[in-house]
Amino acid sequence: MIMSSDALAHWISEFHLASCEKEDVDNVRLRILDYLISAAAGKKCNWAYSDAVEAVYLSFDSASQSQILFSKTKAAAPIAAYLNATYGHGADLDDGHRLANGHPGVTVIPAVLALGQAENAASDRIFEAILVGYETYIRVSEAVQPNLLHRGFHGTGVVGAVAASAACAKLIGLQERQIHHAISLGAVQASGLFEVSESGQSAKPINPANACRVGVESALLARQGVEAPRQPFEGAKGFFHAFAGEGKPEAIVDGLGQSLRIRECYVKLSPACRHVHPEIDAGITLGQRRRIEASEIRKIEIHTYPNAIFVTGKICCPKNSGEAKFSMRYALAMALRKGRYSLAELESPPDVEALALMEKMELIAEQAFENPGEGIRGCEVQIIFADGTRDQCYVKVPRGEQENPLTAADLESKLHSCCDGVWSREQQVRLYQSVMQDGPLNPQELMKLTVSAALAKE
Repeated sequence: MIMSSDALAHWISEFHLASCEKEDVDNVRLRILDYLISAAAGKKCNWAYSDAVEAVYLSFDSASQSQILFSKTKAAAPIAAYLNATYGHGADLDDGHRLANGHPGVTVIPAVLALGQAENAASDRIFEAILVGYETYIRVSEAVQPNLLHRGFHGTGVVGAVAASAACAKLIGLQERQIHHAISLGAVQASGLFEVSESGQSAKPINPANACRVGVESALLARQGVEAPRQPFEGAKGFFHAFAGEGKPEAIVDGLGQSLRIRECYVKLSPACRHVHPEIDAGITLGQRRRIEASEIRKIEIHTYPNAIFVTGKICCPKNSGEAKFSMRYALAMALRKGRYSLAELESPPDVEALALMEKMELIAEQAFENPGEGIRGCEVQIIFADGTRDQCYVKVPRGEQENPLTAADLESKLHSCCDGVWSREQQVRLYQSVMQDGPLNPQELMKLTVSAALAKE
């Protein structure tokens, strides 16, 4: 019997960019740009945690291989990957995949860019590695979700370690057997508790950051001849058993080598856990439709799927922006009040009116609002006014999904709202052009463009 990890390693070894469609390459470019935008937002809103991580990790590094975002400092590739992933997840604005229930980009892209810079990797290798990483993440995650989440694990950290290892192995040109060892080493080191969604949310980036570090190191160890377990997934003490009780290996192998799954990933427009984005979209629609006054409202019903309430329904009145990212009530109240939800709303303390709105909210779990087979992962917000009238908004899937794609204006708005104060408008244009225009992608030149506006003038 062929193990799912063997099938995955074989596909990775045979995969070449020449077999891809232009849509796949364009998707990689979009994901790299979105990662950089999200990292700028994370740098701004999660600065205290990021500063602490920099102080610790840069204190024991002496190599100068790969550039740290927003600075002129270079570090060893594993440390650069760790730090750059820390920024990328700091605002919870990074891309994701709803069936995989996690964030592939922030566990793959920082690792590939850091190691690619250290290895002076060619553009095609960068694209191949990122596509391999996304495919691995989505398939392995689907094999263990939702049990992984219900056991308290953060899929972005756990599955991300495997995905980053696969991506880095492809990047440095390992052969099939070595790729398998890299994947297995990633599985052995996989970790991450989702308790960071309950409290201490500013430390949540520790999980994708660790995954990126693990990915770089696993690939380099495999290149040095380190051998790893033969059955990392299906083994009696393996990944499936440890993280899910039992896995679904068919999720890894079925359709492998056909259309690439990166096309299915969403892009976020608001800095919050993806489980509250349907409520944000509903709140924006309702808030733009009419002025919302708490004194005129008897009750606000939020009908949504159980997992959304499980992850984001417990924090009623957040004490800081970290908690705000996991508060369904807060996000909806601010969207209703402002008719938008950006970094400014995330970091603004709720006013008296928003607090009053939150007190009137009732969360109602209905599984019908999450139906993967029918492309549903949404909510319905119903406002019941004191005079008995109602206003409501149904969201099937939030903005940024395949079924509800972003516009060019959406992406431009995200670019400016996240990057202003970090990069000048001129730098933002240069970054956009460097990533999105057809032609080779040079990680050395790209990373130079990410130096903060203040340092760039020196």
